[in-house]
Amino acid sequence: MTLWSSSDPSGASVTLPAPEVQPGHTLLSSSSGYSVLEFIGEGCFGRVARCRNLATQETVAVKILKKDTDYLQDTEREVAMMEVISVLNPDHSNMVKFFEQFEHLGQTCLAFEMLDKCLYQMMLERYWIPLSLKEILTIAEQLLVALDALKGLGVLHTDIKPDNVMCVNQLDQPFRVKLIDFGEAMTSSEVQTGMDLQPAGYRSPEIALGLPFTEAIDVWGVGCILAFLYLAENLFPVDCEYQMVGCLPQTNVRRDFGRSPSNLEADGRTPYEFTDVNNIQAEERHSLIDLPGSLDDLVNIQIHPEEEAAEIEDSMAFVDLLKRLLHVDGDQRISPQHALQHSFITKWDQTEPFDSRAP
Repeated sequence: MTLWSSSDPSGASVTLPAPEVQPGHTLLSSSSGYSVLEFIGEGCFGRVARCRNLATQETVAVKILKKDTDYLQDTEREVAMMEVISVLNPDHSNMVKFFEQFEHLGQTCLAFEMLDKCLYQMMLERYWIPLSLKEILTIAEQLLVALDALKGLGVLHTDIKPDNVMCVNQLDQPFRVKLIDFGEAMTSSEVQTGMDLQPAGYRSPEIALGLPFTEAIDVWGVGCILAFLYLAENLFPVDCEYQMVGCLPQTNVRRDFGRSPSNLEADGRTPYEFTDVNNIQAEERHSLIDLPGSLDDLVNIQIHPEEEAAEIEDSMAFVDLLKRLLHVDGDQRISPQHALQHSFITKWDQTEPFDSRAP
């Protein structure tokens, strides 16, 4: 804990704990001051405050880390990665703007642009009503642009999930999103086979099985996010490390991905087979809905008998893109650049505004 000096009545110097940051306090950096308005988030790493930049009067988000937290290494990596991607225009590449890192009473602080809410929170506030295909398209295109920009720099995000995709301003700019949290990002030169990356439920087969991997693992994560928005439910389990891979041989999803490479065929065991081999207890999955056994089954989830052939065609185009994003073989998985040229992405004119809940 950071300490500071004071004096007792006798004049002797005493050391006291640094006061905890509270609303109304000012955080000072070398370039500006940040007036703390309120705290909007808290976690193991520390707290996130909504602040006003006293130099620009702009509202920003400041992440205030706990002293000696285990997340300091992630913070150093995040700052390093933000410097790498600083060559990109954060608005055009759909990534959060990073302003600066500074120290306040021994606590590391990171200042970012103020965003609205993550995709998970958005779905929660919608009472888990699935997004329309046009809404999904809007988000898909922005995430693919972000991944294409990262791939051009040789950067892997490695933590693609709904919590790390933020709406910029859902009221004024519906479904305008940005990618955040580069604390686990890395360059392609840092990649090592067997690294423990990606959150459960959004973990690519090659990571789950300890196989060689590339930037394609982030494409898998985006595919899982799009399925989450379409289903209002995670496509793969998030409560068991090996259950996601176990889903592949238990369902017809494998049929959608084409012939799996031999190493996946050998290692694609059920969760219960993984328990025997790895001595890790598999868990039963309890879902609010019956998830599809095949990605082709997704076509029927939002389709009603009275819908026109064009709407069915749109659903089929979406599922086709999803299958390419979720190809079990990372080498065969579609690239962000090619995904942006897919018929599902190019079908609608993105320059025209649309009602966020249009039927």
